Amino acid sequence: MVFDIQEWLEELTKKLFDTFEGRIKFIGLQGSYKRNEATDTSDVDVIVILDKITVEDLQSYNKIIKSMPFKEKACGFVSGLDEIYNWPKYELFQLFNDTVSLYGEFKDFVPLIKRTDAIPAVQTNIANLYHMLSHCYLFDDNLIDTLKLGYKNVFYILQTEYYIDNYKYIETKSELLELLQGEDKEMLTICINMKSLDFSVNPDFYFEKIFNWTKKNLGKY
Repeated sequence: MVFDIQEWLEELTKKLFDTFEGRIKFIGLQGSYKRNEATDTSDVDVIVILDKITVEDLQSYNKIIKSMPFKEKACGFVSGLDEIYNWPKYELFQLFNDTVSLYGEFKDFVPLIKRTDAIPAVQTNIANLYHMLSHCYLFDDNLIDTLKLGYKNVFYILQTEYYIDNYKYIETKSELLELLQGEDKEMLTICINMKSLDFSVNPDFYFEKIFNWTKKNLGKY
């Protein structure tokens, strides 16, 4: 059975409406499938906003996911109206800009998100990346997996930095790559080519590159 993203989303949406009739405020798609960058191993990141969320609602949603073909690909975020409106704006920045609507309008349920909200978003992501890298290098044995996750996060950091500096949100890696120069472009190139790179051949090389790049970016804003 071949995975078809459109058929999968249509089936999921139908089941959501059958289960939560009259309560759905928004359904959206974000992530690699939204950006047309998905691979065979990519998750499907679906955003669902209901009027409110109870544990029973989570249980019902879980049953829907378990009934879906390719259920292992299901991922995403579910929220009630109050929760999404009060969510930290620095996290809403990425969620809002990286989501395409399947039903409803996201902007109707979140506060106005400004350029200044993106600054703590990128600062937090860089700090988390620095901590993850140093912690793994010192205490864990899964450096290769950490490098893959780290270089994946490079895209989101550069995407947010470009927005802060240029007031424009660039949706895809390929578009952003054309706009970058120097070390930033080199880092995103590694991110884009991760599937064909073997980090295990020289993990310290890739670690030093991303670790030093992260240190430089910590004080950028």
